[in-house]
Amino acid sequence: MVAEGSATSRSLILACSRRKRTDEGLLPAVDRYDGPAFRVLRRFLREGSSEVPDIRVLSAEHGLIPHDLPIANYDRIMTDSRARELRPHVIAEMSRVMDALRLRDVFILAGRVYLSALSSEKMPFSLAAVKVSSGAQGGKLSELYDWLWRNPPELRYNSRVPAIRGRPRIKGVEVSSTPKQVLEVARRALAEDWGDPERYESWYVEVDGTRVAPKWLVSRLSGLPVRSFHSDDARRLLNQLGVEVSRL
Repeated sequence: MVAEGSATSRSLILACSRRKRTDEGLLPAVDRYDGPAFRVLRRFLREGSSEVPDIRVLSAEHGLIPHDLPIANYDRIMTDSRARELRPHVIAEMSRVMDALRLRDVFILAGRVYLSALSSEKMPFSLAAVKVSSGAQGGKLSELYDWLWRNPPELRYNSRVPAIRGRPRIKGVEVSSTPKQVLEVARRALAEDWGDPERYESWYVEVDGTRVAPKWLVSRLSGLPVRSFHSDDARRLLNQLGVEVSRL
């Protein structure tokens, strides 16, 4: 959490995710929640930016909380009635934060029900430039990435890491597949609900409109565990196979 009275004028509000780490005890909220948006956020925080915004999580269990507040695992879904119940607390907390930090740039990534907990004539968002992310999940993640890193959409790009000459290999395992065969493998893996295809931070492969993690795909192609190779290795192999890897 950014200390009140600091120079930041930016605030991020993320809805909590159903996907959570199940570790016992307490974890900071940013680590407890494990949806795609939180992975993007953790990467941003790991990179040590000097311009870290104030970050809040809108939680069905806890209301509006700092991203570094230690919380236990729980299972609670945000409903319309729960959003109404939380609304007074959420509005009071956000008003306090905005007064303390003099916010001028607020980015909100939340679904309809979560947004209803922020909806009130008493919410002082007139003081800030508020961006509410909309559209499909991939687009929302792109907007989050752009807002965190202050990159306009035109700076996102498709990129290929330099390929190593010779037969496509990763960790000594040769992978001989055409781009069409790679996509068929990905489709079957998605149909079988294999692994964790959405566990990517900024690089992805698009499969019939679904964005999947390069490491997940390469693990399926090679038979290697995801943890046994790096993201750059996966991107390089896919480049050699003629499969496009895109960046948010």
